[in-house]
Amino acid sequence: MLESKQERIAALERQVEDLMQDRKFLRSQIENLTSNRSMPAFAAPSPVTETPKLSRVQHSENKSRKRERASSSSSTSSDSGSEASDSSEVSAASSEHRRKKHHKDKKRSKKGRDYSRKRATGVQYVIHRYKQVLSAFIKKKSMSEAFRHLGIDRNTIANTASIAELHLAGKDMVSLVGNFRQGEETLVSYAQRCTLVIDSDTDLSRKIDQMKANGELLPISGKRSRLLHSHLPQLGGPAESILIG
Repeated sequence: MLESKQERIAALERQVEDLMQDRKFLRSQIENLTSNRSMPAFAAPSPVTETPKLSRVQHSENKSRKRERASSSSSTSSDSGSEASDSSEVSAASSEHRRKKHHKDKKRSKKGRDYSRKRATGVQYVIHRYKQVLSAFIKKKSMSEAFRHLGIDRNTIANTASIAELHLAGKDMVSLVGNFRQGEETLVSYAQRCTLVIDSDTDLSRKIDQMKANGELLPISGKRSRLLHSHLPQLGGPAESILIG
């Protein structure tokens, strides 16, 4: 852009010089004509001799106009080219920004869906997923929005919520439930065993209800087992060592 302006300035300077020379030439012609008129009639220049001089003046003027038009056209073309180049660069940058933003949003959305669609395979994962929903619920103040944000079905969390509730509110009572026997039982059946333990302890049930009211646990409940509380002694077994992140 700067080079084109410098070229234009140089062209204008050359044009000024040419015009100055033409001005000097025309002034000399006027002086000659004036002096010739004051001379005797026999010394007056013939039309034949004046014609070439006038033609030279016209030729010089035409040459100057052509140079001026060429300079102006070159400058305009250069400026237009620069503007077109700048516009093209801006358009390309804008397109690249939109492409990267779309890719980033798509990647973020895909990442969330991949996590939510993964099937829970153990107690640790159930607790981790429960905490994810709880965190989203605290931020969005809505259960439906939290589930929609993570792409998780409400019943999926509700049916295994007692597992997380027992480990978060009454970890010392996990031994009454025993280990999760993967391959022999489902997480839903294990959650029902956790529910029996929770319902059998009034203090623990009250504590969980209070934590739900304070927003420390999800305000959600799963299916209640049909087993009688008298079966609880049969549910015991070696306690599972679980690290809650």
